[in-house]
Amino acid sequence: MVGGATRLTHSGLSIVEWKPITGVIPPLTQAQWWEAFQSYQKFPEYQLVNQGMSISDFKFIYLMEYGHRLLGRLIGLWFGLPLLFFWRQGYLSALLKKRAVLALLLGLAQGFLGWYMVKSGLVKNPMVSPYRLTAHLGLALGLFGLLFWTALEIIYSPFQNSSRPTGNCGIPIRQLSLFSTLFVIITMLYGGLVAGLKAGWIYNTFPLMEGQLIPNEWNFYKPLWINFLENAALVQWIHRWLAMGTVGLILYTCWSIVVHSTQMNLRIGAFIFACTALLQLTLGIFTLLYQVPVALGTLHQGTAVIVLGCALYLLYLSKEAKNLPNFRLGTATELV
Repeated sequence: MVGGATRLTHSGLSIVEWKPITGVIPPLTQAQWWEAFQSYQKFPEYQLVNQGMSISDFKFIYLMEYGHRLLGRLIGLWFGLPLLFFWRQGYLSALLKKRAVLALLLGLAQGFLGWYMVKSGLVKNPMVSPYRLTAHLGLALGLFGLLFWTALEIIYSPFQNSSRPTGNCGIPIRQLSLFSTLFVIITMLYGGLVAGLKAGWIYNTFPLMEGQLIPNEWNFYKPLWINFLENAALVQWIHRWLAMGTVGLILYTCWSIVVHSTQMNLRIGAFIFACTALLQLTLGIFTLLYQVPVALGTLHQGTAVIVLGCALYLLYLSKEAKNLPNFRLGTATELV
């Protein structure tokens, strides 16, 4: 969410150097602030967009980006130092060791990818590559998914068995949950393209796009396929219809679980999943109608991650027994 707010406040290109170690310390004196400001003035965003901005305005965008980078570093320490302790004490299974190392590598890759994304905006066009931005988002989602799935395995692993409840019309709930999760991820990645192309600032009407179902310029670029990735109008159209289709699929999945499953954890998870998906759709519509205000845009991105968490929760439980015990505090502690 801090990354989303940084993006929406146009702060991401304010720090023009990447110093993984010394960058932990921000400018502290007025002279250091002026030095950072003068470095920023050498790049296109200042020259083409923020020409004449004050030092106080620069401090705001600088501190937004600094906070985002610092938070990333702190997350690495928060994860890495306890991991070292647990590892040395022999508390981790072989699987958890592999997962932890993978998480650390993904976290490092996320830092490198973030700077690779920023570099794309420090050129003639002061706008980061939509592809790199979407990749940065996708890697963050992958890291979140890895950690969340591992947590579910730790909490529920003693209760696994092969019983799998089925959904309506003979469709396994497991399959429905898998499709819902995949469509949530695809919709989120298209949201990354929307952000990268600044497509949220056009066609701020719903459900039609300025009175039309499909925007006139949907096939503006040649070859045709490039429109699905770089045409802002078409990318926004795809994102909004993907979102509505995904919510429809989620509601059907949740209805199937409520009707056909007796497992209380699964039923409660389905109810929360459905409510969160509807909330996310509503936030998306209002974010579009109000031309992406920072608060709504940030909340929309944060809620998307909650929706993904709900999807993964149902996906995990749907492959387990319908007799899973209800979650209770202390389960994870007992397993450790």
